[in-house]
Amino acid sequence: MKKTLRILCAVALTTLCAIPTMAQLNGTGYYRFRNADRNTEYISMANDLFNYTTCISTACGGLSDALSSEGQARALECAGKYLGTDIHMVNDADIIDVGSVIYAQKYNTQASNHDYNLIGQGTSLLTLTTGKYPGTKVLEFKNRYITIDPVSGSGANTLYTAKIELKSDTYVFLYGYPSLGIRYLIDVNGTLAINASSSAQNAKWYIEPVNHFNMVPEVEFEGKYYTTLFVPFSYKLSGQVLKAYAVKGIGDDGTLQLEEVATEGGTVPAQTPVILECGSNNPAECQLIPQGKPVFTAPDESNTGNAPRANQAVADETNLLRGTYYCNTDSTITFSKPNNATGTFNANNYTKPTNPQKYVLGTVNADGKLALVKATGTAMPANKAWIEYTGNKELVFPWEPAITVLKGDVNDDHEVNISDVIALINYISLNTGDINTDAADFNEDTEINISDVIALIGYVADSDN
Repeated sequence: MKKTLRILCAVALTTLCAIPTMAQLNGTGYYRFRNADRNTEYISMANDLFNYTTCISTACGGLSDALSSEGQARALECAGKYLGTDIHMVNDADIIDVGSVIYAQKYNTQASNHDYNLIGQGTSLLTLTTGKYPGTKVLEFKNRYITIDPVSGSGANTLYTAKIELKSDTYVFLYGYPSLGIRYLIDVNGTLAINASSSAQNAKWYIEPVNHFNMVPEVEFEGKYYTTLFVPFSYKLSGQVLKAYAVKGIGDDGTLQLEEVATEGGTVPAQTPVILECGSNNPAECQLIPQGKPVFTAPDESNTGNAPRANQAVADETNLLRGTYYCNTDSTITFSKPNNATGTFNANNYTKPTNPQKYVLGTVNADGKLALVKATGTAMPANKAWIEYTGNKELVFPWEPAITVLKGDVNDDHEVNISDVIALINYISLNTGDINTDAADFNEDTEINISDVIALIGYVADSDN
């Protein structure tokens, strides 16, 4: 009997081991959503402009038209344009676009429930799709979670569909609960869109757990590499990310007053714009590990305008660094209206570096110091940090560049030749001349005397031969 039991246990264990690994989406956590048709493109939160008033009132002409098939088509076209503005597709195989790091928050803990809120860049899909249409009959849209279903494959090769229904929670006599229909997220040539069908490959998604994301260093100084970052979640410094600094003040001479926020293995709080110091310029070695739940603007059911704007306040107001989650430079978006007319909305959402002038991390200044320099672009980049400054000083870091001593360059002309021998002899014998004493100690015995002259003469003679 015992032998039989052992055999049954062994068979059971073997069977369990043969079961495919768990699907990549495994409850609440950080993920990236990669399209199955365009294999290097990921969903990235890029804006927060979704507007029911435009979709129903402007695109359809009102509620009665929105309940017709033609009106519904116009509303869905407009809604799709908004979603494509608020959610971009980005090429990000190297995990360096922070906007592609999505916090998928499960609606409840039941295994059979596949409803999620996708949170990123200070907003969420639930936030974007919550609001009111303020017509004669007010329609309330809320609890519009996205349903993510596995459709094929297993483990890392599991393919999913992602669908959402823009359905009102308000009952309308004779019509029930007005709905714009169930639509699936798809990738159309690099643009996020919605479609009634999920059969095409561009409606399928791979979902990859995020254990870390990588940073791209921007500026080198004294063997270290620097960049800036502003994200709505906390993260741990890992790999070659050595320190994170806040800027707590600016001296009268323009020197930045820095404070360490975190060092190796430490954690930077959510919504904290920082300057990161790295020991490598290889993004794959400069890793940051997301921690906890991101801070985001909660859905506002009373909202009748644009989606609630993402909260971009910094965690510590004494930190002079600021940042933005978005640098969406899409131009005017066109959608269909009744009577074959067209409507538009401005999809741009970025901060121009105007007044006060914004200063961003730049190359070292004329004195060889690391500095913040005036921004020259037309838009501030997403997830980067800067300071606003109205003064006229150079904003330099409080670190002096290392002084490289050329041994034997006694007269500091960046060359070693007979003139250095003469300068050294005059200094020793006549105590005249302004020399570089570090370079004059040629034999490095901490003294300057005739032995340095002899050694320097030998070096110059060999160099001439």
